[in-house]
Amino acid sequence: MSEDADLSAWTDLRGTAGGPAPFGMEDLRVPLLYLPFPPHDPHPALDRAQSALDAWLAAYGLCQSAASQRSLRRTRVPLITALTYPYAAPHTLDLLTRWATWTFIIDDEFDDGPDGEDPQRCADALRTLLPVLDGARPGRGPSERAFADTLEDLTRGRSPGWCRMFRDDIRAYLWSYYQGLLDRLTRRTPTLAAYRRRRADSVAAYTWLDLTEIAAGIDLPDTVRHLSSFRDLRTAAAEYVGLHNDLWSLGRDRAAGGFHNAVLLLQQQEQSTCQEAVDQVNTLLSECVHRMTTAETDLALQLRAAGATQHTRADARTCADGYRTFVRGCFDYHHQVARYTRPDPDLSDGTSTHQLFTPGTRLIDQA
Repeated sequence: MSEDADLSAWTDLRGTAGGPAPFGMEDLRVPLLYLPFPPHDPHPALDRAQSALDAWLAAYGLCQSAASQRSLRRTRVPLITALTYPYAAPHTLDLLTRWATWTFIIDDEFDDGPDGEDPQRCADALRTLLPVLDGARPGRGPSERAFADTLEDLTRGRSPGWCRMFRDDIRAYLWSYYQGLLDRLTRRTPTLAAYRRRRADSVAAYTWLDLTEIAAGIDLPDTVRHLSSFRDLRTAAAEYVGLHNDLWSLGRDRAAGGFHNAVLLLQQQEQSTCQEAVDQVNTLLSECVHRMTTAETDLALQLRAAGATQHTRADARTCADGYRTFVRGCFDYHHQVARYTRPDPDLSDGTSTHQLFTPGTRLIDQA
């Protein structure tokens, strides 16, 4: 505990010492993590966000199968948005929950279904969504329509700089599935540094960080977005979320094979035990926290040197605080949901859970 003498800065990975351990870590010593960002209550409009999500999914005919509904119950998407954006307006939380749901159900499709096993199927699935980012009209499938409508609602009224950033981050996120698949098929193992960069993309962390501005009702100018300190702050926060998720996904990732988990990658590259690799990831998480706090200090200095207005400096501080809240919210989410604390007994046949890209479900409004 050398980082900070204050014991309140240290938190059990399980939330509390008696909490559920990550699936796959039951026989390991669960580490204490350095996280000096205080916990907070979820958004009081959590139940409203759940009702709004149910209505939105039903309106587009998405996630209506028994398997899909079970997956959503295990995931509890509105809980993570209520924890990561606890101060958003209630109607804004509804919208952010829609995007969060996209990231989870797309992850299920590519991690557990056939679209994540075959390069052609993966590329075909991506082609139903990627053109929408460039302004193309969506196809008639429910997934394409829902994706396009959500993107339109999120970008409405936002600055060109924010929209460009968000679209670029979505592209990197979606392409990460194709990149990871080809690495897996060719047994190409990344360096730890390369893996950390890609993991930040593949958990969609940057898109969630982008939405912090919507939650806070701010829109930073490009002069802030291109500061090296601001970029370092985003990178550290995104890498923290990816590495922390790896600890909670260890059992699932080990069962899937490959190395797309920092613990498994370290075991392979350094011939370490699983416990040693878990402890190494914990060290990396502490480094991410220190990088965040250093970048926050540097950001304030760079904004003053740039002659930023008081309003811009206040918005940048609000955004940095939002990143802290986001990281802490992700931390407190994982130990509360079955998705990460218990294996799914029905996940075994390799079929698509949500059938987002299944040909037979693509066309709607054909009359």
